[in-house]
Amino acid sequence: MSPTHFISIPVASPGITENLRKFQDLCGEKIHPHKVQYPSKLHLTIGVLKLFSDEEVQQACNCLSEFSAKIPPILCEQPLHGTLKNLRVMRGDNQFVKVMYSEFILSDDSDRLQNLADKCLEFFVERGFMEYQYNTTAVKLHCTLINTRWNNAGPRTINASEILSDEFELQIFGNCVLDRIDLNEMRADKSFVAENDKRYLNVSCVSFK
Repeated sequence: MSPTHFISIPVASPGITENLRKFQDLCGEKIHPHKVQYPSKLHLTIGVLKLFSDEEVQQACNCLSEFSAKIPPILCEQPLHGTLKNLRVMRGDNQFVKVMYSEFILSDDSDRLQNLADKCLEFFVERGFMEYQYNTTAVKLHCTLINTRWNNAGPRTINASEILSDEFELQIFGNCVLDRIDLNEMRADKSFVAENDKRYLNVSCVSFK
């Protein structure tokens, strides 16, 4: 059975929103607009869960709440300020791409964000809510910008060679401060109907502040 929920860190700022729309304009006809992520749904995924009852959802919420006590020492009680930048291909040939993503680089070049993600994953794995993927205990932190599987319109792959070239105009998407971990359902929150304000259905969250 497919995952029903996921743990993630949202990535959001007005500058990032503006630049993601600029990115879509620069890509033009190379990428169908419905295959580009909504700015309001940008995030760094930590892991996915399979929760099939209200009781299991509540247990996962409790687990996230319990983990929150471990966050301040992991972050050294400092904010996670950084930049969403670079364009990467998840796997395969640049001419037949399904997923493109960007990376979040901390301003202090520390590994605090990676440590936070790895510790959170470990915490949920130990309690039976998640499993390690691809034979590694490290989270591959990435912010998906394009996924050709999000919509049936257009081709199933794209040629990303030009977008990945050094001459491509947009390489830095903007700065922001990461401020929380979310537990979301995979499905969208239908209370947000505006085209520029699509969101996942949030179940629980813990703040870094």
